[in-house]
Amino acid sequence: MRLDKFFSEQKILSRREVGEKVRKGCIAVNGKVATKSDVSIDEKRDVVTLDGEVVEYKKYVYVLLNKPSGYVSSTEDPRDKTVLELLPDNLQRLKLFPCGRLDKDTVGLVILTNDGVSAHNALSPKRHVEKKYFFKVADEYSDEDSFAIESGITLADGYATKPCKIERIDNNSGYITLTEGKYHEIKRLFGARGNKIVFLKRISFSSIVLGDLPEGEWRFLTEEEEKIFISVK
Repeated sequence: MRLDKFFSEQKILSRREVGEKVRKGCIAVNGKVATKSDVSIDEKRDVVTLDGEVVEYKKYVYVLLNKPSGYVSSTEDPRDKTVLELLPDNLQRLKLFPCGRLDKDTVGLVILTNDGVSAHNALSPKRHVEKKYFFKVADEYSDEDSFAIESGITLADGYATKPCKIERIDNNSGYITLTEGKYHEIKRLFGARGNKIVFLKRISFSSIVLGDLPEGEWRFLTEEEEKIFISVK
């Protein structure tokens, strides 16, 4: 890979900016100051530095975000703020997109990436990837409600939901784990039992856990989490 492509592909510097940095002696490859911006490098083995800082090559980026209420899970929206607006400018330039959607008023774990193949696989119904949510409902729900929802409900539009799992915390809250993600599914499941979701937070995707990341904040997936996301089955 050419040195200028190494930087431009990751949206760190434009090719023109790479040329300027090279002329100023700001870029080095394996400890040797680069003299040409079109020099060929091995992006996986060579050590590239910019202003003395090592720049690792990442073809794909994986970000975990704790989505606040009021943001839409989209790359752009004419009316509402998008989850991408919570990221710094350098990440916004990488054309990341959310892997799956959370409703505007639902909070919690969202994974953003530019890896279309892995995102598609992770969302495929055939993969049965578990998504776990904490929920609160307006009215008390019974064991009969839990059993009906866990067994699968035929919704008003005729769609039959897949079995899921509910872990009760108290009469108005709990955890629900799904292997699908139909539009407003959890709200519709409880709605079919005459109840209403008043708070919903996704806390895990497969074995990737939100943890104590503050609302509105983000972090990169760890190396282990990347492997989980790429290889979800």
